[in-house]
Amino acid sequence: MIMKFFSQIVLSTVLLQLFPVDAADVQRLVESKSVSPSAYTALTLPFAHLPTAEAAEPGPRKINPSSLGVETSAASALVMDRKTKRLLFQKNMDTPRSIGSITKLMTAYVFLQTKPDLQAPASLASEDFRAGGVQHLPFGEEVTLKDLLVASLMSSDNSATAAIMRLSGMNEGDFVAKMNETAAEIGMEHTIFADPTGLSPKNESVVEDIARLLDRVGDVPEIREVTSHPSLDLVSRAGNTFHLKSTDELLNSFVTKDPYGLVVAKTGYLPEAGYCLGSLFSKQNSGDILVVVLGAASNADRFQDMKSLVVWTYNTFDWAP
Repeated sequence: MIMKFFSQIVLSTVLLQLFPVDAADVQRLVESKSVSPSAYTALTLPFAHLPTAEAAEPGPRKINPSSLGVETSAASALVMDRKTKRLLFQKNMDTPRSIGSITKLMTAYVFLQTKPDLQAPASLASEDFRAGGVQHLPFGEEVTLKDLLVASLMSSDNSATAAIMRLSGMNEGDFVAKMNETAAEIGMEHTIFADPTGLSPKNESVVEDIARLLDRVGDVPEIREVTSHPSLDLVSRAGNTFHLKSTDELLNSFVTKDPYGLVVAKTGYLPEAGYCLGSLFSKQNSGDILVVVLGAASNADRFQDMKSLVVWTYNTFDWAP
């Protein structure tokens, strides 16, 4: 028995020289409940090498190690560094939830992929009517395609959203199929879309997938521009003026003023979803961050959660090279 043990030690020493282990292997061994101790693991564990500084993943560096995060009312929340996709904060990130009108970001993205002429005349048709929320434009009032996009994204108008789906040339079934196909291409592996407006509680996702969507639409100038206004006046071809207000109350808060910047954002709400918000932020001399809160307890709570996460992240991490 003793001879067998010493034979294992000799063999393990030789193997260690031939096949040095990596820290990741050690982590797997520590976490695995199926691996039993052996002479090889006992000997190699103390010598497992950590990555060198040069091999470390680039990105934000935590400058306040004792700060673990903030309390949120949201059922799920996430902060992700946009460049590296590194998670800086997460809460219940794997829990699928209804997302309400955050759905409209994907609707706008799919619509814009059809390369529409946003200055083309357009109007709401009776078939576009969707209950829920506020309809900001009357049926038959001629505006532009961009005006409908503004009403959809900035004011979360469900009828305007149905109109841009119709004006894409696709029926609702084909449009929703394209939304799901696009989600798969983006890497939104835990997302399903059931309708273009977000009125269906079957529009479900997880916070990481919403961050991926924000990352993608953050590169679309039309979406960035439309979601940046606290309010806008739309003037129809007949000369009638319609005042539209953003559902995003952050646009009047300090996190959208220097040194901060709000790149793109969308709210969402359903009784089944709670209050939701997804945003892409920037800050001078720092990196861009993707911030998502789903299932907040109230309208005020989702904005407070968002502000707290933004301030905490930029106070806790440093992007300096």
